[in-house]
Amino acid sequence: MATLKTGLNAKQNLIADSLGGPGPIAFSSTGLDPLDSRRNDIIDYIRLRLADGIVDVELDSEHYNLAIKQALIKYRQRASNSVEESYAFLELLPETQEYILPAEIMQVRQVFRRGIGSVTGTTASQFEPFASGYLNTYMLVAGRVGGLANYELFTHYQEQAMKLFGGYMNFQYNSVTKKLTLVRKIPDAGRKYVQLASLTSSGTAIGSTITLVYTQTWPVEVGNSLTIGNCPIAGYNGSYSIVSHNPGTKTVTVTASSVLAASSVTGYELSRTQISSPVSDDPAETVLLQIYNYKPDVMLLNDNFVFPWIQDYAYAFAKFILGEARSKFGSIAGPQGGTTLNGTALIAEAKEEMQKLEEDLKTYVDNSTPLTWVIG
Repeated sequence: MATLKTGLNAKQNLIADSLGGPGPIAFSSTGLDPLDSRRNDIIDYIRLRLADGIVDVELDSEHYNLAIKQALIKYRQRASNSVEESYAFLELLPETQEYILPAEIMQVRQVFRRGIGSVTGTTASQFEPFASGYLNTYMLVAGRVGGLANYELFTHYQEQAMKLFGGYMNFQYNSVTKKLTLVRKIPDAGRKYVQLASLTSSGTAIGSTITLVYTQTWPVEVGNSLTIGNCPIAGYNGSYSIVSHNPGTKTVTVTASSVLAASSVTGYELSRTQISSPVSDDPAETVLLQIYNYKPDVMLLNDNFVFPWIQDYAYAFAKFILGEARSKFGSIAGPQGGTTLNGTALIAEAKEEMQKLEEDLKTYVDNSTPLTWVIG
């Protein structure tokens, strides 16, 4: 008789739970044994295999936790099963090229845009005649159906157009600093530009208060960002966060982040200076990242193929720690010649076991994906 525990209903159909409906794919540990429970299982495994309770085992909780930590570190270093392919959306900011990604992301494979290279729209520079013709011929005209060969040609055309006109973004990802650098700046569209009546500063040092007096309506608030650009006086150009705003006097203040060449901007220099701010906080564009990220610890310790390797390596590492401690003294003084310690033997056994476990990863005992053809 099928039960809920087996994941089948009375009609022998799979029972699946949603992770929250439409939207980004999320990780959920529901249904997995808690991380602390799995770690305690490994500690019990190590402790009992070392005959704790029969003989005195000198390891503390810190040593057990260190052994588990080192086993996870070694596994993440050596096994492809420690990472998984996933996708994530990244909201790009105007005129911004560098982004810091979460620490779990190890590699970025590709950056995909929504269009063939330009933002979706109907302006002349964004009009794409082949796609429009395909849509009109094969989708909008009733009773007319295109063939698979035409559709394949269309998709290959789109792929080639993306390669030629910026549909794919060139990028560089540093897996240590987690910094993603896009070799492209998204245009600073959707901004409001204002004309200044005056631009002064309380001083020229970093941290001085810069005061801007504008002339027309400017719907900004404290905490919003603004950009000073094209100013001939050194030190003023840059992005700032608004410190105070008085709509009555049309005055905005920001804090200088660079040394200023002068305490005021007047005349021709003032007329050339451009002041702008985003109309909204919406991103300039959203792209899709193809990434490889580390699997969470709770997922690894619930994997039936990975868990035995983790606990055996942690056991071998704990045995090595115990052997190091016992090898400090060859024996303990006592009646009838004392007691001989087995520190040297434990170290030799631990080294042999850890080496064998690392070799096991080369034969994919943990269900890792084998290597494909390597040329060169």
